[in-house]
Amino acid sequence: MKQRFFVNSLINRTFITRCVVLTIICGLSSVLVSYSQESPTTIRAGLMIDGTGNTRRDARIFVSDDQITRIDSLRGRVTYDLSDLTIMPGWIDTHVHLMSHFDDDDKLHRPTADESGSASIIYGLSNAYRTLMSGFTTVQSLGSPLDTELRDWIIHTGLPGPRVLTSREPITIDTGDAAAIRARIQQLKLAGADVVKVFASASIRDGGGRVLSDDQLDAACQEGLAQGLRVAVHAYGSEVVSSAARAGCTSIEHGNRYDNETIALLADRGTYLDPHLGLLYDNYEQYRDRFLGIGNYTEEGFALMADARRRGLITFTRTIQNPDVQIVFGTDAVAGAHGRNFEEFIVRVEEGGQDPMDAIISATSRAAHALGLSDTLGQITQGYTADLVAVDGNPLEDISAMSRVRFVMKDGVVYRYEP
Repeated sequence: MKQRFFVNSLINRTFITRCVVLTIICGLSSVLVSYSQESPTTIRAGLMIDGTGNTRRDARIFVSDDQITRIDSLRGRVTYDLSDLTIMPGWIDTHVHLMSHFDDDDKLHRPTADESGSASIIYGLSNAYRTLMSGFTTVQSLGSPLDTELRDWIIHTGLPGPRVLTSREPITIDTGDAAAIRARIQQLKLAGADVVKVFASASIRDGGGRVLSDDQLDAACQEGLAQGLRVAVHAYGSEVVSSAARAGCTSIEHGNRYDNETIALLADRGTYLDPHLGLLYDNYEQYRDRFLGIGNYTEEGFALMADARRRGLITFTRTIQNPDVQIVFGTDAVAGAHGRNFEEFIVRVEEGGQDPMDAIISATSRAAHALGLSDTLGQITQGYTADLVAVDGNPLEDISAMSRVRFVMKDGVVYRYEP
């Protein structure tokens, strides 16, 4: 087994720039400290939450290479003694934007047609690092063609970052009619997309109204599934959310402002719901000056987001009354929010009323199922990939424990360990 620790725990723009340059030139040797350990690696946790709703005290987990090979409660020597911590499967965020960042002028970056992709990749790697170190070992990044390059950098160079699935660029009203949408999805498949992102509604900063017809939405969902791709639909309101569910789309992103009939439809169709309740809006407000004046980030747009946060919580509290709705964990993390993804857990539980165990399941086994990864991820189970995160405290009793990450393992490699 390999263990990797970043030399500097506080990453910044200068450091990540050096990291990338040194990685290319020196093959990680100047950036990562790597050394072999005995195999299997053993981990003891005071409390284990397995990702499916079960718990176990004093669990001992065996890891060989990148797989969990055994779990017991026997005493004995272990490689990592996490007896004071709670261990869970590595968390999954089903909606982020890893390429979203602030430029050197501290304003939101706006992509241009002639910009160098390598500059943005550097920021993306920084965001990926922060995300992994906060306990998220898998993310779905929705919205940039550079996401595939970032995904492949992490895979092929061993740079520290989560497992990345991506849609590349989204399907929008500008894509065209149903035929054009089908053709574009075929192109995205060839370009390496893992999922299709569809804007069926406008941005909430523009009011969130409907922008795609049923024919366009049906084409997007049908073609995506025909190409073996999941389809995630940005949608607000009962009409659009219901249309996406009836079209057989995989998930609803945001999903604010829908009625009880729509909740019942989501439950009946098994459509995954990925609401974004707190971090998204709180981050925008925290960095308001860095967004304001760019595109639809106007005073009116911020007022609409404030209203969406309030109404979203109301909608969420109604939705969780139906246990058959498949709620997954997503944050829509943009510039400023990467590495703070865990804050969404706290909002969902403390403000939205979600059961802590269900919140954890939504970011582990249920999220893995939504991403088509349930055979390997989302559970602490023999034969599953060794993605693990441990926190200080018991999140079933105090959800703020999710903010106190002390241990992160991805693919059997330890990236964070704070004894």
